[in-house]
Amino acid sequence: MAATDSARPILSLMTEVATDLGHLVQTEFRLARAEMGETFAAVASAGVCLGIGAFVAFAGLIVLLFDIARWITVAGLPSEWSLLIVAGVALVAGGLAAMAGVNRLKASAFVPNRALGQMREDYATARERAR
Repeated sequence: MAATDSARPILSLMTEVATDLGHLVQTEFRLARAEMGETFAAVASAGVCLGIGAFVAFAGLIVLLFDIARWITVAGLPSEWSLLIVAGVALVAGGLAAMAGVNRLKASAFVPNRALGQMREDYATARERAR
């Protein structure tokens, strides 16, 4: 009888721990989903503004490059050569800017750090209590 009485509380505790762990995992996933939603919404909003700004700046850059080529032509170089020089410089500058942008883009910006940190803390606490 004593073995049955001590087995019931242990079984009850194990069931309670399993239930609490299930709720904890669900809560952590909800937190991670909410954090990722916030991140993606901010990225989408910034992307729209970036796209509009890039389009307007690109149009201005094209006009400026043609104007620079025209100045070189007025200085005495044939228009074909001035256009080629301006295009070459623009391609080199654009390539360098693109490489710098790719290097700065990090995948870690899309990781839900708060949720992962909380999960690590919860895991450590659960391990500690299991001992």
